[in-house]
Amino acid sequence: MLTAQNDSLTLDLTRALTEIISETNGINLSDTLELMSTSESNRTKPVIQRLAVEFRNLLFQFQSDQVEIETLLNHPMAKGLFGFFKAFPLSYRDSHTHLTGALSAEFIYPRLKKLLEGPNREIYEKKILSIYGPSSLPIKSQTDVERLLRLKDNERFSRYLSILMLAKFVMTDRQAHRDAAYHMAKELYTKYNVGFIRLKFSLSRATADEAESVPGLESLTEEDVVLGLYDGFMAFKTETPQWDFVLSPSFRKEGNFFDHKKYKSKRDHFLAQVNTVLELLDRHPQLTPYVHEVDTVGNEAELFRKSHFMDMKIGFRKLQYRGFKIRSHHGEVWKTLRKGIQAVDNAMNIWRIDTLEHGLSLGINPNFYFHSMYQRVLKWNRRGEAIRPGTPEFNEVSEMDWAEQHHPIREKLIAGELLNEDETRIFTKAKFHTAREVEIYQHDVLDRMIDKGVSLVSLPSSNTKLTNSFEDYKDHPFSWWEKKGVPLGIGTDNYVTLDTNYIQEMLIVLFTDPQGLKITKLLMVATGEEKRPYLSHLLWQMRKAQEA
Repeated sequence: MLTAQNDSLTLDLTRALTEIISETNGINLSDTLELMSTSESNRTKPVIQRLAVEFRNLLFQFQSDQVEIETLLNHPMAKGLFGFFKAFPLSYRDSHTHLTGALSAEFIYPRLKKLLEGPNREIYEKKILSIYGPSSLPIKSQTDVERLLRLKDNERFSRYLSILMLAKFVMTDRQAHRDAAYHMAKELYTKYNVGFIRLKFSLSRATADEAESVPGLESLTEEDVVLGLYDGFMAFKTETPQWDFVLSPSFRKEGNFFDHKKYKSKRDHFLAQVNTVLELLDRHPQLTPYVHEVDTVGNEAELFRKSHFMDMKIGFRKLQYRGFKIRSHHGEVWKTLRKGIQAVDNAMNIWRIDTLEHGLSLGINPNFYFHSMYQRVLKWNRRGEAIRPGTPEFNEVSEMDWAEQHHPIREKLIAGELLNEDETRIFTKAKFHTAREVEIYQHDVLDRMIDKGVSLVSLPSSNTKLTNSFEDYKDHPFSWWEKKGVPLGIGTDNYVTLDTNYIQEMLIVLFTDPQGLKITKLLMVATGEEKRPYLSHLLWQMRKAQEA
């Protein structure tokens, strides 16, 4: 993970970047580097000129798959850019952070250590072994915790949800929530210039899933959770008045995530939770400026039909009548791309969401997506390899727009039986027409989303690491969405688990489109400031400050 550096080279690069960005009013990164390499003020600084040329070339190599994003992030110029963004006078708005994935090993370890030395030691150790594997114990240091918190390179969405358990172990009372909020606020503000956070958290963690159960949860109330987080953030706000936050209670979408002991159905439990939120606001009116929206989370791959949205519809209406906005994780993972788009469509039409979180199914290029899948499947077919059930290829091939008389060809593909030339042509046509229909549907949903003013929060590291939707970071659709006129925000998701931070996410977005995305536009999205002249003024203020 990229962090602030104070060595002389990084400081020189930050100064040079600040100078050229202020003089050019935040044009795109590629042109900025070109001008930086020929700047008169850098004429006596050959190292800076060389690094500007070198990094610009690396950006082009990244676009053509010759280098990985890590090569860019580890370059001295990236460290200089980190310093520039960290020093920007306006703080940033992290529009999407989850509580359990944003707690560092520094916070978790001392609390976990007490649990592992307590009376429930065997319960915790059994759960740790089942989730993290035989090499996870013993846990004797902060480093051991950090190793377990980080998502590995080969791990994806289903694994990501389970490894959040260590943080859940220690979040079982009001004081823990208060301490967590204060710790998070201080770290985000001082290290990454984040002055606003939209925190996602579970109002109730009651579940019938034994793997998700944690000792101590039985005494944790919704009031403990909300007031604990509020107290912690307000404690930091007292010290740093410009700090601000929104607490966004998040509800699992899956049908089995409800308290089976107290309620007959998910609908009943969700309505009870909605009533709890509203009662909390009635009892504690000081919460009102900070608790005015909710979110839905969880694995949505099998949740795309209209019927899947009905359990929570009535509860959302009740919240909307009280002025709440509805945000939802959709279009993040899917069984088929068409169903991923359908999930977003139903979230807009049935839940009437105000903000879409992730929304990848509206950023994938259907023609590229289906043709690359088509190429993989044909390669396997020539080798006589079957398509493994449960894979994206299996799901897409199974649900393509096959004419009824062509179903045997589909079955041959799935079984790994070699297609002849005519059968391959029919597969090509089925792929083509499926991609075309999905593309029309996707653009229809995206255009309606723009018309309705539904905003979208982009999470580059989360989207790339947790799904198989993109080959690389450069394929992330942030810049395409921006050009389409989608109202955008940036979030880190679970930044500790994903080994990232807000400024690193900004850099990734910048590197994905070094010629099309202006630095000023990125600053507008990240800070929420819409007045370009004011941003220009702030850039000059930065320059004056470093010249003083």
